[in-house]
Amino acid sequence: MKRDAGIYALLAAWILLGLFGHDPWKPDEAYSFGLVYHILESGDWLVPTLAGEPFVEKPPLFFWTAALFSHAFGWLMPLHDAARLASGFYVAVTLWFTYLTAGRKLAAPLLLAACLGYLQHAHQLITDNALVAGIAIGLYGLSRRSGLLLGTGAGIAFLSKGLLGPGVLALSAIALLAFREWCASWRTWPWALLAFAPWALIWPWLLHRHSPALFEEWFWVNNFGRFTGEAGLGGVLDHAHYAKALVWFALPVWPLAAWTLWRFRASTPLIQLPLVAFLAMFVVLSAASAARTLYGLPLLVPLALLACAGLELLPHWLEKPLDAIAVWGAGIGGVTLWAAWIAFFAGWRPAFLQAQAPGFVPQLQLIALIAALAVSALWFYALRLQPRLPVRWLAGVTLVWGLAMTLWLPWLDFAKSYRGVIADMQRARPAGACVTARNLTEPQRAMFHYYAGIRAPMRTDCPLLLVHTSDAQAPAPGDGWKLAWRGTRPGDTKEFFWLFGR
Repeated sequence: MKRDAGIYALLAAWILLGLFGHDPWKPDEAYSFGLVYHILESGDWLVPTLAGEPFVEKPPLFFWTAALFSHAFGWLMPLHDAARLASGFYVAVTLWFTYLTAGRKLAAPLLLAACLGYLQHAHQLITDNALVAGIAIGLYGLSRRSGLLLGTGAGIAFLSKGLLGPGVLALSAIALLAFREWCASWRTWPWALLAFAPWALIWPWLLHRHSPALFEEWFWVNNFGRFTGEAGLGGVLDHAHYAKALVWFALPVWPLAAWTLWRFRASTPLIQLPLVAFLAMFVVLSAASAARTLYGLPLLVPLALLACAGLELLPHWLEKPLDAIAVWGAGIGGVTLWAAWIAFFAGWRPAFLQAQAPGFVPQLQLIALIAALAVSALWFYALRLQPRLPVRWLAGVTLVWGLAMTLWLPWLDFAKSYRGVIADMQRARPAGACVTARNLTEPQRAMFHYYAGIRAPMRTDCPLLLVHTSDAQAPAPGDGWKLAWRGTRPGDTKEFFWLFGR
């Protein structure tokens, strides 16, 4: 029980650190919160809307959840921090169902949480966390031959990010029929379809009834357009992107998963399910026209299950280097972050820190300091816990991440937040004056709406014009406009804002 309490404290620290105390950061957090803020401001729960304009790239389940958390806890903390609790909720769901799918082995969620690629994204306000939770529930449904759970997981994944989640779950269910142990699993499919139907039909039907054009943009362009390129999403056109990214993104689980497959092959259902699911996800994601490492989050769940399946017979030649990397990497990283923070307070101002956040003045924050000391002590304590390798990896990433999200969070937020530059613009803006905007990106639109109330539809008779450029050369807005203000975030050399008056 004492051992379990230490592990649960470690998991709680990993989930909570990084959810609070900073503004929405670009790109994904900023526009995601913009969609949540529209719900809070307008009460419109049907059409995802960004700064006054429909934005139907993704279904609204995650944004609904974040809005509910903001309603519940917005009195206690800033709205964006309360909204970020939705990510913590879906990550906890993912870890729980990964634990269940692995046969109630704690090593599986510990390894998943320890993945380097999961760390940052698990703490961001992004819909992908709801997608991964749905996939984790769906995989548990497959493992239990439960159509209701499979359909529910597919439904959550669908209403989080469209056809991708239910598509890979369906492909996995079909591919599993190739194994003798899964031949009868097709009997659960009608129940899965029944459970999936409400998620798949109600919101799309309401959206279509509201606007057939928006429904077509969401369903056809933003689902199938991911593969054809029509959606115009960000990312690279590289079908080998995930194969290359997994080398670091999926540490430490991919070496353990490779060992499991080499040692046991597809000998049991505990290996067959995650193997088939990983291959289905990998093929589908690699076939898409746009690739981002973020989109590879679902791959980590089956890899963690595979890694857990062979962990008890892990050879010494593989365990020892992974253990050394976990302990020494975290130790060196932790000491470096502590020493640099102490030196920073003592007046050390290296050029690379100044360049990222010029003008930042550190201030002692007692709560952050106590949290940093607590996570450091937790790391020392966790080195004694079992299962040894998963706990040490999770403790290591929690230590480094925790120190970054406590000691160094004010410095990071100073450089990444739009709050300062927008407040500076507001001082040059006459109170209540109408502003029309030009060339703002989606994250910028969201943050100027949140902090300054600037939103679409843009009026052509506004006395102020806000323009974004990607370089420091002043734009030419046309005759009659006079520059009233210019600004950028501290250290930012790619985003410049110009306010013109007439």
